[in-house]
Amino acid sequence: MSKKTQDKQIDQQEIMKLLKDPIIVRIVTVLDIANLSVLELFEYGLTREDVNHAIVSGVIELDQARLPKGELDTYAEGLHAIAGDVYFQQFLRSKARLTRLGLFLLDCIKSCQTEQDIIEKVMGRFGTGMFRPPEHPHKP
Repeated sequence: MSKKTQDKQIDQQEIMKLLKDPIIVRIVTVLDIANLSVLELFEYGLTREDVNHAIVSGVIELDQARLPKGELDTYAEGLHAIAGDVYFQQFLRSKARLTRLGLFLLDCIKSCQTEQDIIEKVMGRFGTGMFRPPEHPHKP
């Protein structure tokens, strides 16, 4: 997890905004199943803009797929002839995983039945007005 994502403090309004965002909720619930590649997220009906939105929001991050240098040269030649963009192909193969914020949102979604339950749970975790997502006990 990047240091920037890990140290980001989130206020109550931002968490509420994320919990009301259908794209964020969809990505968080899809990634609950397993870490998926960006291409696999597209198979769930998400778009590149949706994935970028989740990354910018700090809900997911990508583990970049890397090919060995020799393999990259051969692979790049073939891809360039077909698709033209090796970096985009690596983006598609990258694994997406939930950040601590994403895991917290998933916990809120799974443990609450109504929007009011979610609001009450989030407000209960804010003592000082700022929130630092807790470590998730089951995921790194």
